Amino acid sequence: MTFFRHLLLFINAVFALCLIAGGWSIYLNPEKFWLLSFFGLLFPLWLSVNVFFIFFWIAARFRYIVISIAAVLFSLPALQSYFAVTLFHSAASASHPVKIMTYNVRNFDLYNWKQGDATKKLIMELINDQRPDIICFQEFFSMDTGGFATISELQNRFGYPYYRFEKTVERGGYGAWGVATFSRYPIIGSSGIRFTNSKFNSSLYTDVKVDSTVIRIFNAHLQSVYLSAGDYEYLELVTEDQDVQVKPTRKILSKLKSGFIARSQQALRLKEEIKKSPYPVMVCGDFNDTPASFTYHTFAADLNDAFLSAGFGISPTYSGFLTPFRIDFVFTDEQIEVLRYKTICEKLSDHYPVLCTIEVKGN
Repeated sequence: MTFFRHLLLFINAVFALCLIAGGWSIYLNPEKFWLLSFFGLLFPLWLSVNVFFIFFWIAARFRYIVISIAAVLFSLPALQSYFAVTLFHSAASASHPVKIMTYNVRNFDLYNWKQGDATKKLIMELINDQRPDIICFQEFFSMDTGGFATISELQNRFGYPYYRFEKTVERGGYGAWGVATFSRYPIIGSSGIRFTNSKFNSSLYTDVKVDSTVIRIFNAHLQSVYLSAGDYEYLELVTEDQDVQVKPTRKILSKLKSGFIARSQQALRLKEEIKKSPYPVMVCGDFNDTPASFTYHTFAADLNDAFLSAGFGISPTYSGFLTPFRIDFVFTDEQIEVLRYKTICEKLSDHYPVLCTIEVKGN
């Protein structure tokens, strides 16, 4: 029994250190401390094991709970970004609060991951049902004509006359890919924000005039990991059979490491642009990072997370392999109040759309 107790204490201590490492990864730039970003990625795992040990030691030997409790306290800043408990919502004081959606639509299923054009129609139906005033799309695709003429469809059929499209890839006569913002309110200014370390990821800001106020909305798509179909198949096999292989594991870890570093650079670049804004700011998009990350806390240090302001639970936004993760965010500055927040769990893309209702204070 003594050996068994010592073994459990050792395991507990290891997972406690992992939790602390994950919690502190939010302060350390992956360019220099990339290893800690892996601990941040698995933060929910470390937390779950430590919670288990807290209850286990309460039942077995009470005094040992100090190990996991200390680890939880040391990682509290990261932990607070995962959970929201909003029991009462603020009432709108403005006559027309604004509904904003952010949605990575995965090119409207252009490559037939699900049902091709049928999936695009379902996405459009979802948008029509929710009726957001402003939509920030990531992985947006549009053709000039045909079934994927999404720009003209959103303008003429669904009532979004104003839009800006930051194209990352364009093929003449076929179509273009990138980030796009559509609005029922006038867009009076905009600019694309390209990242020197990525060809396919970018951001866009639009100055939207809502009644007498202008809001600058940043639509961000930060560095993707670019896991292949083979990578996902391998991860599923590991999950099911515990058959870990060196070569594919190293390949995936290398992609994750590159993503951590690239996103940290992009987040700092975007933060510089945010500071230049003369208007109230919202930042929406697919950040491809979790709340226990340097990327997330680069924005959270100066802005409010809309989920923490008006959400509930953990509200995961990624519908793919790692489903418990929230990687799509909406941030607001102090001049914008978030009245409602919800994740719409319709599995039409590998991301769920996020819908926020906001108003500008003093408007």
